[in-house]
Amino acid sequence: MSNQTVAAASFELVLSDKLKVKGRVRTLEDGRAKPVVVLAHGFRGFQDWGFWPEVAERFAALGYYAITFDYSRITAWEEGIDEATVADASTVSQDQLDLSALLSALHEGKLPYREEADANKTALLGHSRSGGSSIIYAHEHPEHVAAVIVWNGGASPVSDLSDPDLTPVQRAVALDQQANSERYQIARHVEALQQQLLIVQGDQDSARLLEFVGRLQETSPQHTYVSVPGGNHTFGVSHPYEGATPELDAAFEATAAFLAQQFQVSSESEARGA
Repeated sequence: MSNQTVAAASFELVLSDKLKVKGRVRTLEDGRAKPVVVLAHGFRGFQDWGFWPEVAERFAALGYYAITFDYSRITAWEEGIDEATVADASTVSQDQLDLSALLSALHEGKLPYREEADANKTALLGHSRSGGSSIIYAHEHPEHVAAVIVWNGGASPVSDLSDPDLTPVQRAVALDQQANSERYQIARHVEALQQQLLIVQGDQDSARLLEFVGRLQETSPQHTYVSVPGGNHTFGVSHPYEGATPELDAAFEATAAFLAQQFQVSSESEARGA
């Protein structure tokens, strides 16, 4: 692991008059183009939630160009945009638009420290719902994504439109799911995925996710699956962040080893002290 200091810079991508994606790049400024890791938070998360800042620092210290970001629904909510816009921005469809804007900016050299990024070696790491969103995006845009990692996720959202108590966000997500049921067939995308996929799954997560990953192992054995003993949905981490857990370290080390194999970058386990 390098003794260099990790540099960081923020960015903002304007999608419309109401929506924008805000993010941060972390990298070692050494003039060498590095593989990119895009860290996509879950549905209830945000780029500075819990473990994300430390995880990004670890990847940057290992020699990656690490990107964290807030989906546009987060910035819309933070900026007090109307409820209907926030609800519409909370769909998987908007996830795809946000990822497209981010990956396009990366490939067009519009992000900070652009000379440090090798955009042709980009991995998407999605937690929870972003696992599924990352798989969809990678399947539809193989030219932008070289590898995919899912932490405790991947399954499509499930909502009952007949429930009269759905919030505007829940209803928007459910309507989007209904309108795009074929597009959101995650298991089918995994089976056809051109890129290598790593799924890291805590064995104390929800039964729904454990069953989903179990089915993937049967239908798509060509990919890599790692079970984290004792790991819940957030690998034992909460917010505000109180430090890494053994389960988070296990997830990170499995991911670093996978990326090292994909991109020939060191996976030194000492990175957990970064």
